[in-house]
Amino acid sequence: MIFHILSLLINIFASLVAGAALLRAYLQYHYIPLSTRSGNPFAPLIFALTNWIVLPLRRIIPAVGRVDTSSVLASLMVIAFKTIAYALMGIMSTLPLVIAIDTGFEFFSLILSCLSSLLLAYVVLSWVQRNSPLFDLLSRMVIPILAPIRQRIKTLGGMDWSVLVVFLLLQIANIVLVDVHSSLIELTWNTI
Repeated sequence: MIFHILSLLINIFASLVAGAALLRAYLQYHYIPLSTRSGNPFAPLIFALTNWIVLPLRRIIPAVGRVDTSSVLASLMVIAFKTIAYALMGIMSTLPLVIAIDTGFEFFSLILSCLSSLLLAYVVLSWVQRNSPLFDLLSRMVIPILAPIRQRIKTLGGMDWSVLVVFLLLQIANIVLVDVHSSLIELTWNTI
């Protein structure tokens, strides 16, 4: 029972911090203001969850172009912490190669989950509060994802199908990711 509670707490902590770090990197990549003065409602939460790990990393790791490498690395480090903690608890394998594979796939799975969550929040707010500042911010975050699909798929019956198509593509990518992860873990175990 204690291990279940501890693993739940580790999972929640890692998901919140790693997700916030990815969101921080995503916002900075798309030049969406990330300050409390800009009125970004996510800013205080993102800073509270990530400053403790991102700011020290920024002193030693510079950004690469538009990519906030310290935020991306912070997210990856938190996921690695989760994977190592699970390994030490006996929930996952302690083999370094398996830990590395699990960390990488957890990272990409988190990216897909974050993008899916943004799309879902965008859709829900488009139905209930289209004139809110939060919807405007979500629109600026989601439009870069939807734009390539919107260029290829025109509205059908007066409805924008790009959100559904992108959401479906994200779910397919997640299924492929899980399958590749399982295959790699199986291959790793067979070669040891």
